[in-house]
Amino acid sequence: MLAVRGSELKFPPDAVGWNAHRNRLFMLVEEACLSGHVLAWRQFLASGLDHALVLEDDAVPQPGFETVIRDLLAEGFEADIVKLEGIPRPGGRKALCVAKLGSHRLVRSLRPCSGSAAYLVTRHGARELLARVGTLCLPADDFLWTPSWHGLKIADVAPWPIMQSGADSVIATGRSAKKLRQRPPFGRAAAVFMRRAAERISLLWAAVDGRPHAFLTATMAQWAPDVYNLGNRTAAAAEDRRSSNG
Repeated sequence: MLAVRGSELKFPPDAVGWNAHRNRLFMLVEEACLSGHVLAWRQFLASGLDHALVLEDDAVPQPGFETVIRDLLAEGFEADIVKLEGIPRPGGRKALCVAKLGSHRLVRSLRPCSGSAAYLVTRHGARELLARVGTLCLPADDFLWTPSWHGLKIADVAPWPIMQSGADSVIATGRSAKKLRQRPPFGRAAAVFMRRAAERISLLWAAVDGRPHAFLTATMAQWAPDVYNLGNRTAAAAEDRRSSNG
């Protein structure tokens, strides 16, 4: 598995190196997940297809999924990667609407969310992801949804038409071990803080496409579909009204 990207196990038995996005170790299971995505991008580029729908094994389509994908492919979309899934949270998040997709919307989110279980990617997107990922010690979702790492245009479908099954993840467990196994080098915490601040600014700038006045048109976008949490739409609408009232 390490051979997929030419990575090395710098902290045996289960840590590849320091996480480039967080002040903790990058674990072997995270490398395995990212390597799976790398293999998917390679296989996609070896095909003659224009788009790839990448799904992890715990991705569960929700009502409206087929319609969303059909509309995206039929009408086209202004993005290199379209996020179709994420970790559910109550309410919604600030976003800029790009297009209507029936009962869903294509948006540029001002608030990133974890999760790499489902996304649509173009050939240009896959080429750039492969060119930029190298041997970065970075979880798949942190790499995909942080545009400063690859320079691609990202969009989200709101609400998400795919959700994770909810099964326990080996990647999400043992975070204390990631922090305690190896003492971070002096000054690393400050460096990571500054890097993430720069990543956040880059994400916001990319979301408005370099047009700061676009922030004025931001509205609330729903996270999870109603069938997943019936309170989400009501909470998102209430938060949107509060935002509109200043």
